[in-house]
Amino acid sequence: MIKAVFFDMDGTVLDTEPMYKKAWKAAFDKETHEFSEELFNKCVGLSVRLCKKLINETYGDDKVFDRTFPFAASWVYNYKKANGIPVKAGFVELSDFLDANGVKSLIVTSTSHNAAMEDLTSSGIANRFFGVVGGDDTERGKPFPDPYARAAEITGFGRGECIAVEDSENGVSSAVSAGIRCVYVKDMLDIPKEVERMAFRKVDSLGKIIDIIKEEGLCRTCR
Repeated sequence: MIKAVFFDMDGTVLDTEPMYKKAWKAAFDKETHEFSEELFNKCVGLSVRLCKKLINETYGDDKVFDRTFPFAASWVYNYKKANGIPVKAGFVELSDFLDANGVKSLIVTSTSHNAAMEDLTSSGIANRFFGVVGGDDTERGKPFPDPYARAAEITGFGRGECIAVEDSENGVSSAVSAGIRCVYVKDMLDIPKEVERMAFRKVDSLGKIIDIIKEEGLCRTCR
């Protein structure tokens, strides 16, 4: 019986990854560093601290992140203010289904807690979640198990009573290493096949998760 579903935020619930990619490209162009799509892809799902470490190590410059991050953050802020934050197709339908069946929804994200709350509020879906585990709420972020372990603690449910929904390699690894079954929903990127095989199901849209829950008989009041 599934009692909780833990959602990654960016790229899973909010359609923000294309925006972040444009922001980082603009920041690196301004810094006159060549933008690396491969590096961006590796950063998807990581905490800011781990992104900083990876970027600095890649460019062999321990200040490159500090020079590019403020511009990227400002670019994103202005974009969100002008365009809003789109919610992924199928999320509202899935959320309504979970609520109707007494299943709690939590956000588990690498974005800081306060920033996540701001984005969820701006997108009009903050009230759909029982809680938020942000990137600054645990000592270690994704791909370590800590964020999903913390989410289970918040609900008080056993990890076998929860499932995660993720779009990234780092997110899937985090959930599975915490002992939580993960549904992989593709966003911008393909993930390595060995990581994809760690997920117990793969879907191409959030709405398909309703069918999974019904098929698996995971929900206590599903018909």
